[in-house]
Order: sequence, then C-alpha cells, then structure tokens
Amino acid sequence: MDHSVQSLLIGLDVGGSSTELLAVEHHPQRSPVRLVGPGANLQRVGFEQTVAVLQEVIERALRHFPEASVLSVCAGIAGCGRPKDQELLARRLQQVLGDGGRSVQVRVVHDAEIALEAAFKGDSGVVVVAGTGSVILARTRQGQIEVVGGWGYLLGDEGSGFAIARAGLQAVTHAMDGGPPTRLRELLAERFLLSERDALIHRVYQEHWPLQEFAPVVLEAARDGDPIAQQIVEDQVARLVEQVSWLLGRLKGEVAPRMALAGGLMNEPFYVSCLREQLVRRWPGWSIEVQQQRPVEGALRLARRLLKANVGSECDD
Repeated sequence: MDHSVQSLLIGLDVGGSSTELLAVEHHPQRSPVRLVGPGANLQRVGFEQTVAVLQEVIERALRHFPEASVLSVCAGIAGCGRPKDQELLARRLQQVLGDGGRSVQVRVVHDAEIALEAAFKGDSGVVVVAGTGSVILARTRQGQIEVVGGWGYLLGDEGSGFAIARAGLQAVTHAMDGGPPTRLRELLAERFLLSERDALIHRVYQEHWPLQEFAPVVLEAARDGDPIAQQIVEDQVARLVEQVSWLLGRLKGEVAPRMALAGGLMNEPFYVSCLREQLVRRWPGWSIEVQQQRPVEGALRLARRLLKANVGSECDD
C-alpha cells in the first residue's frame, strides 16, 4: 500500500437517541477524533434523515483530517437489519462522501453487530443490547450470526428504554385514574411539568414526545424503592431474558458460553443488577459481563477490515 495515501477509518454507532463517531488514521499521525450527533433509527426517522445525520457527523470529522483521500467507513445503525436497507444506505453514503474526489468504501450493519464485534472480536458469543430499543445477537462457533428481538417499538423492544418509559407512563395514567399510587406521578410533574391529564395526552400524541426520555426517571424511582417502578424494571428485564432463552434454545449449544451486556441501559446500575441476576440464575456457568469496549470500537474494527479487503494485507486488525 502507498503510505503517501492518507487513509481514514471511521466507525459509527447510530442509536435511537444519539450517534457516536470514532475516526482514526490508518497510520496514526494524530489523536483519534470522537464526536456525538443526533440519533437516527432508520425505521423511525427514515432513509433521508438517517443519511443526513451520518453525513453531517462524518463531515465534521473530516475537518480534522483534511488530507484524507481514502475513507473506510462502517456504520452500525439501529433499525437497519435488512440487507437491502444496508446496501442502499451504504451506496448513498459512498456517493455523498465521494463527491470531493475521495475513494470511499462504506459498510452498513445493524447496530447490534458492532456491539458483538466489540465484545468478541469476531469470535463466538452472545450480546444483549438494551438502549432506546433492544435486540439480542449471537455469533455461533461456525461464524453464523443469529438474532432475536429487534422488532422495534411497536412490535417489540422488550426491556428497552422505550418499553420501560411507556410502562412507567402507563403507571402514571393508572394512578391518575385512581389506580395504585406511585412516585412516578410526582416525578413526571417535577421533571417534565406534566401533572394534568390533558397536558400528558397532548405531549405524547400531538408533540410526539420521545418516551424514552422518561426511562431514567423510572429507573431512579426503582432505585429509590418505588414498588411500581421496581416491578416495571423487573418485568421488562424478565421479558428480555426470555428472549435470550429463545435464542439459546434455537442454537442448541452452538455458541460459546459468554454474554456481553451492551447499550445505554448498561449505565443504569439498578437495571444491570436486575438483568445480571436473572441471567446468572438461568445460565450459572456462563461468563456474563457488561461490555467494556464501546460498540463504536467494533465499528472501527469492521472499517479496518473493509480497508484491508480493498487495499491489501498491510491493514491488519
């Protein structure tokens, strides 16, 4: 490979709430660049908005590397599990990023796949992802990727921030109607100035409030001992664990006995405690740990492999 060519590796973790970018030169001359942008779940915001979000954050990164003439980009995108969607997005990004005469290669995968790569570096294992949405991925010992969940907020996303928030808001509406009292009602009024029925309905249905914003409040109430909030978290975690059991039952021992926990909810101690407790009880002999390496690191690894595949063997992992 000609070392005079300035090659830039870019990894992106594109979730429902935010996008994280990590960019580094193939032969590093300067520090990596980390940036954060808006979220862009493909199924929620659509094709054009997803492209716009990615283009904007990538172009911000390129200002730090103006000499880069070769780009190798991997984007793990929430809501982008269909190969056809991945191909269309990759082609469009390649087109818009190559307008300046650069050589551009783009690979698009589901965001859970970059978490799997970050956790196990291409080896077998299971990753449980719970953030705004939820999905479970496994790589078998033969290298095949299997998925459970990832159906989105209307059909699934059990154990996710969206599901926890929705259940929390439902508990508030029940309390308003005379059902069991919960501190969630008081916290909703304090944090979001929503204490009346009409105001809550308007915020949700007319202003299209991102419900996942209420999830940290539900987790805080659970941590502080509110029984309704605790039951919500435990129920949602149980649904996620049930999906893990479906996946492992399907694979029948064809996956290494290790599990990584990834996604934004893994920053919430009460949630992680509930999840690990239930998983360890079901699979006591497994290694079950919160993922230490961020999923965007997995995207960067895949970007490096993409560069290697296109320019030769000097681009080792």
